[in-house]
Amino acid sequence: MSAARGRLQAIDTYRGLAILAMAAYHTAWDLTYTGLIETGIGVDPVWISAQRAILTSFLLLAGAGLVLGHAGGIDWRRFWRREAVLVLAALAVTAGTWFLFQDYFSYFGVLHAIAVTSLLALPFVVAPLWMGIAAAAIALVLPLAFSSEAFDPRWLNWIGFFRTTPETADLVPVFPWLGVVLIGVIGMRLLRDAPAFTWRSQNPAIRALAFTGRWSLVLYLVHQPLLFGLITPLANWVHSSEQTRLESFVQSCRASCALRQAQGEATEKFCTAYCSCALDLTVRDSLWDAIDASPRTAEQQGAVDRMGKLCTAMAR
Repeated sequence: MSAARGRLQAIDTYRGLAILAMAAYHTAWDLTYTGLIETGIGVDPVWISAQRAILTSFLLLAGAGLVLGHAGGIDWRRFWRREAVLVLAALAVTAGTWFLFQDYFSYFGVLHAIAVTSLLALPFVVAPLWMGIAAAAIALVLPLAFSSEAFDPRWLNWIGFFRTTPETADLVPVFPWLGVVLIGVIGMRLLRDAPAFTWRSQNPAIRALAFTGRWSLVLYLVHQPLLFGLITPLANWVHSSEQTRLESFVQSCRASCALRQAQGEATEKFCTAYCSCALDLTVRDSLWDAIDASPRTAEQQGAVDRMGKLCTAMAR
């Protein structure tokens, strides 16, 4: 994902922004996966759009990078060296996601896609522009016009003509995403000298983003292990604390109800049902602040009383 010969600060900066956006998205994904927050990520249209926008930016930049590296003539030695790095990095992602998610692992994610589509798009760096435009249009439209169950198996669905959505942590099929890479190639060929790509800045923030962009592949590989290394222990601590809180609530409730049992005002069956109901309502209605408050406000006391009356009725 690095740029190439004739490096442009603007492209590195855009790539740095894309890396930061991706890291933010993955942070939200990891927090959701570990149960620390609820986001609807993966199903909510806003999150899906954000994910696709980030992916689109990387593939556009991959196409632009091909032009920067090979517009003066394809340097095959340099290209194959870059391809080897991408393939090794992609295999590392596959191995890491298999270790974490088993059958849900990423077998053709963004790095796999960049490696394959870079090879397919490379000839269009020097081919007539109309050929690149035609190829991009075909790549984008073809999956909309054709699909088949024959492409549903894993060993074929990475091409992009599947009918059943694959179950995987990340899938970036060749079609239609090759079209996006080709748009990046065409755009850079047409606009390389445009102000959007030729500007330079000494602003420290811009330079930091450009530096991040220059090391995008390394950051892509290390950011998820670092995030998981930070978030997983936090999630374990939070869930452990929550479990302790739930157990403490039930023990306290059963101890209070045991006094009523001793006085003949309740049975063991009643106490079991009452405390189960009280726990469910406390969690559902977020009554922890009311339960723990001392003294309670009138509103908090009212919420606790309503919960007690409802559970008493349900437990009888």
